[in-house]
Amino acid sequence: MGYVVFSQDPKGLPEIERLASHATRFFGATLETLQVGDGWVRVRLASSRSPPFDTSLTIRVRSVTREDLNDAKDAEARGRAAGMSTLAERCPMLLEIEPSEGAEATQAACLTITGICASVALGPVLPPDHSTLFGVRGAMERLALLG
Repeated sequence: MGYVVFSQDPKGLPEIERLASHATRFFGATLETLQVGDGWVRVRLASSRSPPFDTSLTIRVRSVTREDLNDAKDAEARGRAAGMSTLAERCPMLLEIEPSEGAEATQAACLTITGICASVALGPVLPPDHSTLFGVRGAMERLALLG
């Protein structure tokens, strides 16, 4: 599985307009809707900042499970991310993010989309390796290290 972002929004997918606004405002990226389905959206995310990227990503939404919360607690302990699993516990939904079929996503693209989603969903990010939990600032710090 790819990156996941815990979401405090009980309605499901975040508003695409808010995601696009946060992409531009906080990450200097552009985000546009390519396709919308029941419980998922495919977006194009691009940035000319270093390192540049232009890719298609799929965001799916589902309810948080007990296993998700256990993963968050374990990741918090591993990454010494105090308080982040408590934030995850306040989130009824989970956003699963991965490259769209046939697309590749760089680490910069993945960190950007998770930071954007975290800024709208107000929940922590759990990376694929479950090494820690981080928020918007953590995504920005990781991006800065890549650039």
